[in-house]
Amino acid sequence: MKKIIIFLILFYICPTLLQAHGTVVVEGVQHDDGFIDVKIYKNKEDFLKEEKALDSIRKKAVRGKNIIPFSNIHEGEIAIVVYHDENSDGKLNTGLFWRPKEGYAFSNDYSPKGPPKFKKAAINLIHGEPVNILLNY
Repeated sequence: MKKIIIFLILFYICPTLLQAHGTVVVEGVQHDDGFIDVKIYKNKEDFLKEEKALDSIRKKAVRGKNIIPFSNIHEGEIAIVVYHDENSDGKLNTGLFWRPKEGYAFSNDYSPKGPPKFKKAAINLIHGEPVNILLNY
């Protein structure tokens, strides 16, 4: 509880400190089981290759809104992939035809109809502006 209060005080008093590089606001998290995983990619060659992500953040899931700061990039073209690792196994579980069984989302409100494409998920990150992403379940 103390951590939450301290975070809220810092968020409202010093928002530029907390959002100095970039912040992903993940909304629509259905429950607090597992983790929220965020992967940030800089180009189509590395897109969806987790070991080549420019930044990779894993945070304990909180129902509703999750604020996830990242610091390895300041601005420019990026694509963000988010998933709710509900069972904490470190991967996005899929079912028939690779349909995700856990919450997932891409930047740019992109909802692929086949293999995901970097260009369709790409956004222009502006220094200090949060990126809002709504999970799909």
